[in-house]
Amino acid sequence: MSTAESLFVVPALLRELRDDGPRERIPEVFEAHFIQAWFALEPAELRTVLEAAPKGELRTRPVVSYVLALLRGEPVPLLEDARHNGLKVEDAIGRGTTIAMAVLEARMRGEMHFALSLLDSIRADAQARNALLDGSKGGASFAGVQAGITRMLAGDFRGALAEFERVKWTCPPADLAFLVRDAHAKAALVHALFGDPDLARRELVDAARCERTTSWAEPVVDATVQLATILIDGAHGESVLEPLLALQRQDIGEMWPYYVLALIPSALAGESGAEHVLTVLEQSALPGSSTGQGLPGSASPLARAALAARASNTAAARAGIGSADPDMPLTTLMAAGVALDTGAAAQALALAARIVPQTDGLRQLELWRLSIVHLAHHALEEDAAAKTTRRQVAQLAEGLPRMNLPVAGSAGEHIRGVLAGEPAPVRPHIQWLTPREAEILTHLAEGLSRREIAERLFVSLNTIKTQVSSLYRKLGASSRDTLLGEAYERGLL
Repeated sequence: MSTAESLFVVPALLRELRDDGPRERIPEVFEAHFIQAWFALEPAELRTVLEAAPKGELRTRPVVSYVLALLRGEPVPLLEDARHNGLKVEDAIGRGTTIAMAVLEARMRGEMHFALSLLDSIRADAQARNALLDGSKGGASFAGVQAGITRMLAGDFRGALAEFERVKWTCPPADLAFLVRDAHAKAALVHALFGDPDLARRELVDAARCERTTSWAEPVVDATVQLATILIDGAHGESVLEPLLALQRQDIGEMWPYYVLALIPSALAGESGAEHVLTVLEQSALPGSSTGQGLPGSASPLARAALAARASNTAAARAGIGSADPDMPLTTLMAAGVALDTGAAAQALALAARIVPQTDGLRQLELWRLSIVHLAHHALEEDAAAKTTRRQVAQLAEGLPRMNLPVAGSAGEHIRGVLAGEPAPVRPHIQWLTPREAEILTHLAEGLSRREIAERLFVSLNTIKTQVSSLYRKLGASSRDTLLGEAYERGLL
């Protein structure tokens, strides 16, 4: 069957085989054209087609068996086989397709780290990759979109944009043209939230040029377009809360963590109802939310951390950050912001430096990172570095009315000031330790008593008592153990 024929014949042929037979051919036809069949037939109808196939035939077609189990909502051993035994499928097409399906299942379970490792495995398997990416059947477009979605949800935003860029250069069959539209739409969503809203708008213009199809997937792509549009409008000063609440959430699907992140700035601004919606979403046990991996496992904890940071509740902010995926730049930026606001400027600098490869080229993420770096240099009285980074922040902020990212604390205040054209504060309002207090803290960590410290520093015992009391107050401690624990947590020791 030619590709042109398959555009119209595959769904009709599968229905005919279900209704009139021979049903033994259903697995063979589906496996040969599974992308067209998957997107042409509504999931409920596709299930009836595959259930009509003889069980004996299904056992010889693992991809078909997997899809049927997926449609039934049944547990599938595919992921366990991949984890423990590898996916030992001799046929290159079957191997490539099976790995792609395993990636999808890992993503649905919220196992983002394993999903990324599976993506790497298919890149290393040239034969399977080439078979899967057969351009005549839309494989390259399908696989690229799935890889991009996986990286979007894993927190690899730059990698996701690279995957979607490759999809834009593919030429899928006409009935799969929505895959290219989806690549533009999801690239727009990444840019709208983390990168440059102007680039996001260009992606949506390109998405609108793609021909629409009759696939059930079109409303899902529409929801991504709508979410990106709301964020773009939000970056240009318009309220996002009401448009977000008006979205058809069933079509948002796997992009639900982006919906949560889009709500956080409204909650931070105290907009009525925003925090309540975040609480409801957290209690909804959305797919992958309990794993602590990628955005699905981190969106709600980071929302809690941002709200806690706004309220100066350091312990709750750290608890939220500790529940999020430490490999994501968002988690690191939140941690750096808390470190900055609790007097650990050196720790904030170290955290910010660690994620340069993850934020480079993503305008809003880099603006957040550089704002933390600027404020940390100011706090450490490193004036030359502070001046340089302030200039970099101003350049990134030029023409950007508002940030879509959930930036709280002094970094958020600084960014809002820069975007509003107001002078940035010279130094965040933090109770920094004096050099003498830092020295005394070190001696306390060595186990010295107050009297021993006084003798070593050649000062009176009362002087040491006063300075130790100041340490307790600044670090919010009530005992030596909590004082030292807090100091280690802040990177002061």
